[in-house]
Amino acid sequence: MISDVEVLHLKNLYTYKNTIQFIEDIDYLLKYYNPITIHELLVHIKECRHFTKPSLLLTFDDGFRELYDVVAPILYKKGVPAVFFINSAFINNNELCYLHKSSLIVEHLKSIDTFGVKEQISKIFKRTGLSDLDASAAILSISYQDRHVIDELAVCFGYDFDSYLSREKPYLDSEKIGNLIQRGFDFGAHSVDHPFYKSIPLQEQIRQTSESLDWLKNNFPINYGAFAFPHSDNGVTENYFNKMRESGDVEVFFGTGGMMNRNLTDRLQRFSLEKPVLPAKRILAYQYIRGAWYLR
Repeated sequence: MISDVEVLHLKNLYTYKNTIQFIEDIDYLLKYYNPITIHELLVHIKECRHFTKPSLLLTFDDGFRELYDVVAPILYKKGVPAVFFINSAFINNNELCYLHKSSLIVEHLKSIDTFGVKEQISKIFKRTGLSDLDASAAILSISYQDRHVIDELAVCFGYDFDSYLSREKPYLDSEKIGNLIQRGFDFGAHSVDHPFYKSIPLQEQIRQTSESLDWLKNNFPINYGAFAFPHSDNGVTENYFNKMRESGDVEVFFGTGGMMNRNLTDRLQRFSLEKPVLPAKRILAYQYIRGAWYLR
């Protein structure tokens, strides 16, 4: 997320950078790295070669509308390619991610009479077998498997997710995706609706991956398979990777483990430039030190 305004569906989840911070990060990265496309990466993976120059693949997850409104214009002007990983269930603003619903409910509770709120939340949590923390922490702790509880809370406190979707349009739509592709940006899949893969069965992992990739390939001129795990690939078994490789659906996987392994394989790890919200220079320094310690 890059935004100069408050984004309510993220406000209670994590902080993000503004346009000035983003531009400063990009300018710093361009001093030391050659930006590449997903196609260039795939060629080098398949040919088992390393890049002749230090290279950078810039990626964005979750398919937020700001990719079109804020990010793409900056990158296009600077000639920097990027890959946007999207969740097929959220495109065209058909549905809200359970995490974003949680942030909205927490924000909504700040604006209503709190008398009896904790008691109502406690009742719902007790009935569903979830642990009872303070109201905000309890809501933000709701897992993917228990996401129906967030919808219960919305009904209980009179919050309309559909109205928010219609009014704010937080995600990209098909028209914007097509426009971004025409401008040279690439797209990959990020699952159907953003589960933590470790917590779902193997067959559901496969379905989430294949269905989200199929949606992209069926709707846009995309002839490659790039998949970024929602949350992380921690706990995902080799059985999953072997089955996905056998299917031919995925050519490269992306995790979030950081700069731990610099070998060019079909399973690459990324690191965040917004968590924590520090300049790219400091985040890179930390990643290099962490990677060197890991490889020692």
